[in-house]
Amino acid sequence: MRTKLASMEIVLNHFLLSLKERKKVADKKERKIMSTDEMKRLYIKVAKEYYSRENRDFIIDENNQNYLNLLCKYFSGDIEFETIHRGELRKGLLVIGNPGTGKSSSFKIIQMISKNYRLQSLWFPIVETKKVVEKFNVEKNKDSIIENYSIGTFCFDDLGSENEANNIHVWGSKEDIFIRILENRYDEFIAKNTKTFITTNLSLIQIEKRYGSRVRDRFVSMFNLIELNGTSRRF
Repeated sequence: MRTKLASMEIVLNHFLLSLKERKKVADKKERKIMSTDEMKRLYIKVAKEYYSRENRDFIIDENNQNYLNLLCKYFSGDIEFETIHRGELRKGLLVIGNPGTGKSSSFKIIQMISKNYRLQSLWFPIVETKKVVEKFNVEKNKDSIIENYSIGTFCFDDLGSENEANNIHVWGSKEDIFIRILENRYDEFIAKNTKTFITTNLSLIQIEKRYGSRVRDRFVSMFNLIELNGTSRRF
């Protein structure tokens, strides 16, 4: 009897393990939006349209080639982003680089791909951090601004360029509101896997100096850090 029970337990364990493995495969398939090659073709096509509006050429070179490869793998849901590049598709993106290297433009191009080809899963609002502070300064219900930008997928453009907000009615002094927003978004990420995308000219050391070690530590859990190399392409 004990032998039969042991055999049944082994079979059940194998069955449960098989279910878990199949679920992992299914989850990975669900994350797959299109092939990376398809995403690259779309990206190049839309990028040429985007830059032509500014009378500029879209150029891929040694400075942005690796970044664009990672970006396309990430947004296509390519598992190689995890297995080869050691990233995590469940996390957001923190893109660091010098001014003018194309950080903001790359997210606007992804946004255009989503809109032009009706790919809802790629859609996210893009907002400049200084615009968030401007809204906060004129809004009477200031907590509503914090709450609005604490939930849902967002791309915060140019983190670090914003001034401290005017919150003297509540705090008696200036406030760096993105400390609250980013800490709230960390909670949203843990609870609901809510993604955040950020572009910034700041280094991690500068981010810690500006927003504190608590925010910097949370960035490790929330983001894949990708650096976009090179100098400004605006000239």
